[in-house]
Amino acid sequence: MTVLLSNPVWRKASWLTALALTASAVLLHFFSQTQVGGLWRDEIAIINIARLPSWLETFQRLPHDHCPIVFPAVVKFWTALGWGQTDAGLRMLGLAIGLLVVTSYWTASQLMGRQPPLVFLALVAVNPVVIRYTETIRGYALGIALIVLTMGLIWRYIETPNLGRGLLAGLGALLSVQTLYQNAFFLLAIGLAGMGVCFRQNQRAKALGILAIGLVAALSMLPYVRPVLQAQEWWIVVSQTGTSLGIAWRHLARLTGVFLGAWMIGLVLAAGFGLSRLLPGRQPASDRDRPDLALFGGISLILGIIGFGVFLRLTGLPTQLWYYIPGLCFAAVCCDAVVSRAHPIARMAVLVLAVAALLVSVSPAAFAALRWRQTNADLVAAQVAKDSDAGDLIIVHPWYFGLTYDFYYRGAAKWTTLPPLADYRFHRYDLLKEKLATTNAIAPVMAQLEATLRSGHRVWIVGNISAPPAGAPPPRDPPVAPHGPLGWSDYPYTEAWGNEVGYFLEQHVTQATLVINPATNAIPINSNERVTLVVANGWRDSTPTNSP
Repeated sequence: MTVLLSNPVWRKASWLTALALTASAVLLHFFSQTQVGGLWRDEIAIINIARLPSWLETFQRLPHDHCPIVFPAVVKFWTALGWGQTDAGLRMLGLAIGLLVVTSYWTASQLMGRQPPLVFLALVAVNPVVIRYTETIRGYALGIALIVLTMGLIWRYIETPNLGRGLLAGLGALLSVQTLYQNAFFLLAIGLAGMGVCFRQNQRAKALGILAIGLVAALSMLPYVRPVLQAQEWWIVVSQTGTSLGIAWRHLARLTGVFLGAWMIGLVLAAGFGLSRLLPGRQPASDRDRPDLALFGGISLILGIIGFGVFLRLTGLPTQLWYYIPGLCFAAVCCDAVVSRAHPIARMAVLVLAVAALLVSVSPAAFAALRWRQTNADLVAAQVAKDSDAGDLIIVHPWYFGLTYDFYYRGAAKWTTLPPLADYRFHRYDLLKEKLATTNAIAPVMAQLEATLRSGHRVWIVGNISAPPAGAPPPRDPPVAPHGPLGWSDYPYTEAWGNEVGYFLEQHVTQATLVINPATNAIPINSNERVTLVVANGWRDSTPTNSP
C-alpha cells in the first residue's frame, strides 16, 4: 500500500484533485457574491464601530461586538482607501478574506508537509454554509486564516528554529488573537502541542521560544479584560442560556451536511493517529522526513476542541450556527497535518472523499445552496422611503432590526423601534437594559402611533408584529427587569411590546396591507433577518374587548 501511494500517479491524482477543489471553491465564492445582497445587522454593527472617527472610539466600542481590534482596523483602512463606502465595496472585502482562508490552508500545508490540504478542501472549502459565513463582514474568516497560518509558522519554527522564524510565528500569533477571542484557546492548544514535541525531542530551548510566542500574545489581550468584564453588565440582556451537547450537535449537523459522518470518523482517526506517535515502537516511514508532525497535529486537535468548548461555555450565549465555523476550520488544519503522515489506507480514504466532495461541489445543489440573501431589510427600507410620506410613522420591530434599517433608510417619515433607543449604530444592549427597567417603555411610541392614525397618516410596520390570539385578553408588559419571567432577558419584553402594538392595530385600524412578504422572495433570506412590511391606515374607535 505504501508503495502504491508513493507512485507518481497517486501523488498526481492528489494534487489534481486538490487543485480542482480549489478552483471549485473560488468559483463558489464568486457565485455567492452575486446572491448575498445587502449587509445584515451583525455586519453593520462592526462596520459602524470601525468607522467611528478615532481609533480610541473604535477601541472603546469593541465590547459591543464580537472581536478585538484587527478586523475593525482592516475595515477602517479599507474604508479610508475609498473601497468601503458601498455594499459592493464591502462585499469585495468579504470575498478577498474568504479567498484568503483558502490561501492560508495551502500555505500552512506547504509549511507543514508540502502536501495538498485535502481534508480542508473536501470538507470546508466547498461547503456552501461555510462560504456564506466566511464572506460576511465579520472577524471570523480573517481570524481563521491567521490562526491557520500561525500553526504552520510555529511548526516551521519547531523544525528549524531561528530568530526570523520565531518573530514571524510571534507576529502570526499576535494578529490571530487580536482578531478573534477564541483564537487564544486555539493558540494555547498549538503552543502546548509544540512544547510537547520539543520536550519529546529534548529541545528545551525551542520550547522556551514557543512559550515566549504564546506569552506575548497572551499579554496583548490584557487591555481587553476590564472592558469585556464590564460589558457583562449589559450582555445579560441577551438570553444567556448557554449551549449544550445537543445544541452543538444540531448546529454541527447543519454545518457539515452529508459529510457529518466523515467528519466524526476523521476527527477520531486523526486524534488516534496523532497520539499513537507517543507509543514506543518502530517509526512509521511516513514520519521520517518530518518526525512528530502527526503528534503535533493530534495534540493540537484534541486540545483545540476542548479549548473551543470551554470558550463557548464561558460566553454563556445560546450559540448560533456560525459560531462553530472557527472550530471546524481549526480541526481541518490539524487533520491535514496528521493525514499527511497517516497510514496509507487513511490517506487513500481522504483522496476518495476529496473526489466525492469535488463531484458534489460542481453539482446544481451546491450553487442552489448559495442562492441566499443575508437580509431583505435593505429592500424594505428602500420601499418605505419611496412610498411613505413625511407625516407617516414607521415602527421597526424587533428593536435589533433597527441597526439595518438605520443603515439603509433615507426617507422623510420618522421611524422608531419598540422601545425607542438613542443609538442604532451597533448593538446597544446597555441602552436596552435601561428600557427593560422602565415602566411603560413603549408609551411614547404608542402615543405617536395613535396620533399618526388619528391624523389620517399611515403606519408602516417593518418586521414581525402579531396580535394576541383571538379571545385573549389585552397584552400586558411583564414586571420591569430583573423581575420579569427570565430576569434581564429581553425576549419576554420584546414579545410583549410587539403584541401590544399588534393588539392596538387590530382594535383601531380600518385597513392593513401586506406590502412585502419575505416568504415569496425568489431567493431564500437569512432567517435571522427576514423582514415583513405592512402598512396600516384609517382610525376607528376600539371594538369591545374581553375583560382581562
